[in-house]
This record gives sequence, C-alpha cells and structure tokens, in this order.
Amino acid sequence: MQVRTLCVLGKTDALDAQSKMLTYTTHDVVLVGSTSDMNEVGSMIRSARPDLVLYDPTIDEGEMLVRWRTEVGLMPVLVCWSREPTYAVLAFEAGAVHYLMDRCSTEDLYSALDRCARRIARYSYAMQLQEPTPEAPYQANVVALPVTSGIEIRPREQIVHLRGEGNYTRVIFERDPALLLSRTIGEYEVILQRSGFLRVHRSNLVNLLHVRKVVRGKTARILMSNGDEIDVSERYRDVLFEALNVVRRR
Repeated sequence: MQVRTLCVLGKTDALDAQSKMLTYTTHDVVLVGSTSDMNEVGSMIRSARPDLVLYDPTIDEGEMLVRWRTEVGLMPVLVCWSREPTYAVLAFEAGAVHYLMDRCSTEDLYSALDRCARRIARYSYAMQLQEPTPEAPYQANVVALPVTSGIEIRPREQIVHLRGEGNYTRVIFERDPALLLSRTIGEYEVILQRSGFLRVHRSNLVNLLHVRKVVRGKTARILMSNGDEIDVSERYRDVLFEALNVVRRR
C-alpha cells in the first residue's frame, strides 16, 4: 500500500520524521509535501491529496484540530507529532490515530504508520462497497497483464492471488497456468486494491472472492479456492478480518 504523506511540522521535526520514514518497509511511504505555514495546508491537502498528515499542533496552538472534523473529515488520516502533550485530548477528539511526542522512537513512528495503513485500507474498502457497479462496457471487470508477447486481458474473478517474487509478481489463476510478470506486487496492489483484492502479507495479494477459510494459529493462514494456503502477517490481520466480516471474541 502507498501512504502519501504531508508533513505540517517545523523544519527540524520534518527532517527527523522523513529520515525515520525512509526505513519503514511495510508500506510505501511517499512524501507529497512539507510546510510549517498553516496558510498553505488547506491548498496542499486539496492538491496533493495525502493519505496521512503529520501535524504539530504547537504551530497554530491546536487551531487545526478544532476545525479538522468539519473541514477535513475522515481522510486524510491525522497523526500529531509534538513536544507538547497538552494537545493530546483535543487531537483524539479530532480523530487523530496517534499522538507522537517530539523525538519519538522509530518504533513509535512505525506503530503510527501501521495504524494509518489499517485506517486507510478500511476507508478504501468502505468506499468501494458504496460505489455503484459500473454499467458502461468500457469499464469491464478485467485486468491487463503485460507479458513478453503483448498484453493479456483476464477477468478479475479468475485471479486467485498474486505473489511477489522480488521485482516480479506471479499471478495465480483459478484454472489457467500462472504468469510471471516483470512488475512488483506493490504496483498491482495500487491497481487492484479497489477491486476486491487485499494485501495480507508483504508478498501476497489475495482476491477476497477466493478466500475459503481462515486457519487460526500462531500465524493466521487463509485457504484459497485452489487449495493454496497463504500466511497472514500480524500487521494485515485486522483489516482482513474486517473485510471478511469475521466475528471475533472480545
């Protein structure tokens, strides 16, 4: 998953955040802008369309937190980064998913990014369910797969899952032989995440239509319609269970 990030931080904090984000590998964090001028924030959110905003409330004494729910809403996701703890309650009332103290550890930032990714995935999935089914013939439910001889067009429902193999992706079909393509799995996630496919592991993207069973254990696994078993990373488990409407014990 790509997490487009806007930093609304002072220069030192912005550099610190950016250096820590460079080592985060679970998702692809892309910096789409950085500013400490609150007059620029609204236009930057509209033009850059970030998934995540890292914001220091001391810049404007928390004024953006007061307006966040009414002027911004659920997306982008908000994470506060501040040396001042007194804005924490206001931040969570605004819907922030995390409150990072100044000079936070790399692990703390990773935890915040994990939470953001789960929120973004849930939001994208909810939006997908609300979208009307396309009726125009040019919006066919197909995937274009570049191969050596050209481009193969396959119906999405025939794809069971995709497995990343370095800079390549192996596409496993319901009946046909697998195809090895010279694209990373991240590229296919961007294309397919709004079409019923979900990342469950750094190396696996599954078609939810072909999930047949969730096998519990120290590491959760899912059984696909073709008999393949796929490990589910802890980071992705909650999003998968929500997408599958799995009822869990409290």
